[in-house]
Amino acid sequence: MKLHVKNIMKKGVFGFGLVLLVLGACKKDKTEIVKEPLKVTDYYPNSGNEGTLVTVEGTGFSSNPSAVSATFSGTPADVVSATPNAVVLRAPQKGSTGEIVMKVNGETLNIGRYTYQELSVRRISPANGAAGAHIRISGAGFSSLKGPAEVLINGKASVVVSASDTLLVVEVPVAVGTGPVKVKVDGKEAAGQIFKYQAIASISPLTGGKGTQVRVIGEGFEELAEGNYVDFNGKQALVKEASGTSLLVVAPAEVGTGPLSITINKQKVTGPVFTVVPPPVIETVSPLSGPGGSVMTIVGTTFSLIPEENKVSINGHIIPVTTASATKLTLMLPGNTGNGKVIVTVNDQVVQGPEFKDQSLGINSLSPENGLAGTHVTITGTGFNANAAQNTVTFNGLPASVISATETTIVVKAPIGLSTGLIKVVNNGAEAISPVVFSRAGVLTIAGGPGNKDLDISSFRTGSMAIDRQGNIFVLEVEKSRIKKINPQGVVTLFAGSPTGERGNKNGRGTEALFNFGANPGMDIDANDNLFISDGNLSVRKVSPQGEVSNFAIGFGNINKLAFDDRGILYVLGSFNGAWRINSEGLRTAINVNSMADGCRPVIVGNMIYKLNNENFYIDTYNLTTTQNLISVIGGSYGHVDGVGRTVAFASISGMAADNDGNLLVADGGNLAIRKVNLKTKEVTTLAKFTKGGTVDGSLTEAKVGNIGDVIVDKAGDIYFIDTNNNAIRKIFLK
Repeated sequence: MKLHVKNIMKKGVFGFGLVLLVLGACKKDKTEIVKEPLKVTDYYPNSGNEGTLVTVEGTGFSSNPSAVSATFSGTPADVVSATPNAVVLRAPQKGSTGEIVMKVNGETLNIGRYTYQELSVRRISPANGAAGAHIRISGAGFSSLKGPAEVLINGKASVVVSASDTLLVVEVPVAVGTGPVKVKVDGKEAAGQIFKYQAIASISPLTGGKGTQVRVIGEGFEELAEGNYVDFNGKQALVKEASGTSLLVVAPAEVGTGPLSITINKQKVTGPVFTVVPPPVIETVSPLSGPGGSVMTIVGTTFSLIPEENKVSINGHIIPVTTASATKLTLMLPGNTGNGKVIVTVNDQVVQGPEFKDQSLGINSLSPENGLAGTHVTITGTGFNANAAQNTVTFNGLPASVISATETTIVVKAPIGLSTGLIKVVNNGAEAISPVVFSRAGVLTIAGGPGNKDLDISSFRTGSMAIDRQGNIFVLEVEKSRIKKINPQGVVTLFAGSPTGERGNKNGRGTEALFNFGANPGMDIDANDNLFISDGNLSVRKVSPQGEVSNFAIGFGNINKLAFDDRGILYVLGSFNGAWRINSEGLRTAINVNSMADGCRPVIVGNMIYKLNNENFYIDTYNLTTTQNLISVIGGSYGHVDGVGRTVAFASISGMAADNDGNLLVADGGNLAIRKVNLKTKEVTTLAKFTKGGTVDGSLTEAKVGNIGDVIVDKAGDIYFIDTNNNAIRKIFLK
């Protein structure tokens, strides 16, 4: 029994101690209330009659009216209401002009001077706004027989829009700033609330997209973030930070191009336009490996022109951008970044690039960046072995011969069997990848050349070419009125026409036949490898794959170029008398596409025909299923300008062909260039532009040509053209 009582006592003592511990913990965890300082920020009005209600704003006041007392020039005043931030007093009867003094819990505050008079500014609405906003000033005594009331905001005169004895409406001046609103009438003056002027001075950045953080600089903002409503072209944004002169906001997901605006207490101020741009794109990074001190170049799109707005990191290490343009960034590699992804952030829009290796071996550039087997390529970079044999170089996995090497350059010969791909250099176990692919691209002479007797191509005639399904090329020798055939191995033979160049109009097989070509004859090939040729400006001759020549259509007048559409219908063009459409049975229909330039075959894609205009430097487009009226023009001026539609400039168009993707390839002979026309968008780009010279083969940058005449495209997408000045058939590899 004693033991049981003793245990109960022990439990009781323990429980009491536990209660004390809990109470102690609660006491320690209790949050102390920080007392706000007793301070006055504003009071209004500062004049009026007895009974006028005066509002005093500030901090540290009491919610208990009995804890607050006030006097007007020593005369006690009623306390109408009280909160911690505002006290409303009533101007006492028989009071006199003088100081308002207020006591809160025994502490004394000097509020300011109050004038007993008829003139009084009692309320301003709204008490904030931007330049041009209208504010209403309520009060008394605004009327006068001597002159209109004057209104000053922060000491600056404001235009009175309307006035009555108790109400003034004024317009907020530009850059007025924040300060009291004062009204002057008949030498008297009354002040009301502080007016908070709002303005946006700048936003940075001016471009970006979803998630971009924008710093807004100005005045009159609310100190609390939630007091500022910010929108981008009407879409609400998150306010992360706020002060009276600066806000940090985040562009919303639905952001669109338009002005940034801030609304405070229902008053809106509009700032500069924020332009939405796509996220940045990384096209190449050079080098993809290298030591500290190397200069990295990042090529792409949608970079900022302001270096600080572009942030580049490697393996998480931020590296300052040295120079910036819309398409290129440069920076100095600091070293010791470790291996990792190259990440570019432009105004909070992020793109991830390739892997960078932090090592001594790296490739900066290739020269040239395209070529054919045998092309000498100079690889520039760092960490190469000066002993040429110690460097292993591959083109898209195919080993290449190293000709020479230093620590910063390697010269190699592009291997036989070359295909488009990256170049890799291996030295002492480390490997480096080229920043760009090496493209199997360039110019190769297939047949002919200066002084070569296999071909006789006149530089004063346009001629024509065609290619069959086996890759055999057929070319017209205009002066000799005959057709030559070039097989895929480059062997040239006479296919049809006189061995001596005799002219005539005779059917037969091969050399038995005679032709009488005009100055600019046309030729095309059908799906069964039959050639069709405009002969003597009067007839269309057909040549079978076996060389059998026959008449297909006769009785024309002054015809030149011709072309098939994808349905096997032949279009024959006249220089001044329109054109004809001929089906496989020889049924002829005249079509009206105006006069035709005789230097270039037309191209038919779908229901559209594209033909050279008589001025030779722009292309007319006709719809063959409607009225055949001209519906669009590509080009419009002489020169070399890429662009869209009429903004494009050509020099002298000498050939056209459709590629395998439905684009139009244009031989711009005047610019020695091959141009591509996207027929959906009418955008023109330059695929290759050469320098004038002899039959110099090689990369697109090294090759030289004498002229570019008729062009054709094979099933692999390679381009063939007549180089009339060099008496040659040349081939352009673009892949």
